[in-house]
Amino acid sequence: INNGGGLLLAADPAGEKDGQQQINLKFLKTEEGKSYAAAFTNVEEQKAGNEGQQSSAVLLPVAELLQIAANHPHSDGVVINPFSNSFILLKEAIVALQNKMRTQNVEERLKGSAGIFQAVAAYYEEQKKLPEGEAMPEDKKRAGIERVLQGFLQAMELNAQLLVAIVSTEKKEGEIADGQVLLNHLTTQDGRDAIAVFTSGEQIEKNPAETAAIAMPVQDVLKAAIHISESGKMDGLIINPWSQSFFLSLDMVKWLLDAKMRGEERAKENEEKRAMTQGLSETMLYSALIGGSLGIAKEKDALGEAPYREQAFSYRPAMGSVLLAEFHSLNTERKLSFPDMQEKFYDWKSKGMYALEGQEQDAVETMDASIMRFATGKGPKDCGIDAEDDSFLSRMLPFAMMLCRRLHQFSDMDRAMLHDAVRLTNNNPKAMLMGELYATMLRNLVLHLGGESLEEQLQAAANYVALFYEEEEAENEEEKRLNEEAKEQHREDVKDYDALVASFEILKPFLDLKSLEGKKAEELSGKESCEATLLLATWVLLHSKSYQEAVESALSVKGSKNLPVVVSTLAAAYYGLSQIPKDWVNALAGKEEVREIAIEWQMRWLD
Repeated sequence: INNGGGLLLAADPAGEKDGQQQINLKFLKTEEGKSYAAAFTNVEEQKAGNEGQQSSAVLLPVAELLQIAANHPHSDGVVINPFSNSFILLKEAIVALQNKMRTQNVEERLKGSAGIFQAVAAYYEEQKKLPEGEAMPEDKKRAGIERVLQGFLQAMELNAQLLVAIVSTEKKEGEIADGQVLLNHLTTQDGRDAIAVFTSGEQIEKNPAETAAIAMPVQDVLKAAIHISESGKMDGLIINPWSQSFFLSLDMVKWLLDAKMRGEERAKENEEKRAMTQGLSETMLYSALIGGSLGIAKEKDALGEAPYREQAFSYRPAMGSVLLAEFHSLNTERKLSFPDMQEKFYDWKSKGMYALEGQEQDAVETMDASIMRFATGKGPKDCGIDAEDDSFLSRMLPFAMMLCRRLHQFSDMDRAMLHDAVRLTNNNPKAMLMGELYATMLRNLVLHLGGESLEEQLQAAANYVALFYEEEEAENEEEKRLNEEAKEQHREDVKDYDALVASFEILKPFLDLKSLEGKKAEELSGKESCEATLLLATWVLLHSKSYQEAVESALSVKGSKNLPVVVSTLAAAYYGLSQIPKDWVNALAGKEEVREIAIEWQMRWLD
């Protein structure tokens, strides 16, 4: 049966009924008047009898053949290979075998709910440690309940089952006329009505005379409790009522079903994230270094008109080298380590690491100042100077991509991480807000959060960032008190929260992208602050229909050398690698080094 094997059953075809082939069993009768269905292990055994004994046969799965023999009113069992070394399997033996297999299957399905039993047992162990009559402290009680709930969640994850007490009837297995089963309710000493469930057959045997039960999936048991409560009295479940019992209230049942639903939604979301982030590291690193090279080419008057010459992709700006240092640090450390990043910045500056042929293409004041401060003993987060320049936006990519990991939910810890990343070079609240906004924009574009269109996703990112810092006027004293409590929590979670709130004005132009889109490029260009560059980059994206158009537009307007990097990465996040011209990627200097770092980062942080 376990191997899915079959036997030949002596039978004659009897036509079709309701679309199914019917058969007439051939029985062999003994002198004692017993009738046995004949089965054969192979064709030779079927033909081994005398001419008058041979008959036609049908090949059936062993389990199905035994079921037919057990249920036939004239059958006393099965005789196997009756014309040679015969063996009789009595009907009682068949039924015993079926019951054994049914029990084994149920016990196998019950194994997944062992965590519930263990959690309840642990709860009682804690109670035993206390003097008789003393109530369990609230913190220990809460911890015990949480363990039981975790046991239920794990059981649902494993598709495990519980044994549920049913009302015994004359009908098979407690079934009633409509094909449903009547669940047996117990009433607790304090008058609560509960469904009785058991984690094993052993628990039922503690009071077998009182208990008939069927196996049901854990999730179905919980749903049944809710369903019954909607039309009658039901207060929850009582687990293992004949021994160490535990009452699971209806509120807990509802919480478990909600948690299961949220878990399924997260699982679906994570699978979607997996699809959206496939090959993301290569896409983003190529786009950043393409944008950086084109920005330097423009600054050196080596760009020309589109389509660009191969030379335009032969540069690597200082911030491109710094970007690779950050990605490499995350690969080697396998965690976020700002000290290690600063060490690698120093290696770049002093040894030419991560630079093309070890040569710097340009200079960045904030980067040089940061490395100098680190060399004098300052901590990584104290190395930044008070500057609003846009160079740091060119190295925010890895921190933004960390927000795209599967199973990741954005929190205040991420917000603080982004600010600390900015602080490596720019210890300025406006820079921190722009760094957070850029990272949130990139996350939304990669994961398609906030809507279907690019504009909707960018607008949702701006609104999300602003919501945390915007101060709303309280309409009454109670609301004022709640606002102050929220601020205190924000101050604990985010360093320099008040300074960031004071810089809120910098976010306002991003809160109305329709208005921004209606402006002319000349109104936004000409400045090199982080705000101006991100604002102009957003304008370029809103006026472009493809990756290539966005990058070429960024190179045609009057902006800093970092503008093409910001536009290229955001456009690549939305349009994907397939939209980056292949000749641009093929012409990119140092492409193999970039690809190697990207593949390892993808494996460690995204896949």
